[in-house]
Amino acid sequence: MTREPIIKGADWVLTDDHGPGAPSGIYGVECMVCAAHSPLFDDDAKPVAVWCLHHTAQHPDHDLFLARAEKHWRVVRRRHEDDNQDPVQRPVLAFLDRAFGPAFVGLMCLFTALTGYFISLN
Repeated sequence: MTREPIIKGADWVLTDDHGPGAPSGIYGVECMVCAAHSPLFDDDAKPVAVWCLHHTAQHPDHDLFLARAEKHWRVVRRRHEDDNQDPVQRPVLAFLDRAFGPAFVGLMCLFTALTGYFISLN
């Protein structure tokens, strides 16, 4: 099961929880006039909308509601792309990645700036 990250940290990822028994959303409303509230419904906001309509039909001046939608989040340990490869077993590649990655980005920035400078000379 793939999880789409909400926020990535160095070692942790916050994701929506789509595990067994976890609904994609929990919906409910509260009347802002009398504080009556609907039951909570999993995965479907339509019964909450129907509850609002019935409540307003019974109390015509109760026409403002606070809607809530909740979902489950889970924090999991981040999977690195090289989880199967131990960096200790590949020290040369690990060194090259650390050393030349930033250098490559710096060179590309320099070349971009020089390109703009040469274009402005014309």
